[in-house]
Amino acid sequence: MAMKKILVACSSEISPSTTVAKKVGSLCKQKGISCATVQCTAQEAKSKVKTLRPDVIIGAMDFMEEFDVPVLSGDPFLDDVESEKTMDQLMSVLGS
Repeated sequence: MAMKKILVACSSEISPSTTVAKKVGSLCKQKGISCATVQCTAQEAKSKVKTLRPDVIIGAMDFMEEFDVPVLSGDPFLDDVESEKTMDQLMSVLGS
């Protein structure tokens, strides 16, 4: 399986997206999914999508723009309340 690219964006600081990226990376590893996570701020998201071409965007904020990439909420990963539903959504997007 090819390495999956995951863009993790937050509203203004990089700290929340770093937390989400680490958690998502760890969960993907547990599921046997090879992935690379890239963090950015909301202001950088549009240009990062163009250059990175991620498989999914996980947002620790509300995205106001439409992307041609699936967007999942990062809140469940930030708040330590990730549910089976959240992981199912991520695995579905990543094709696992």
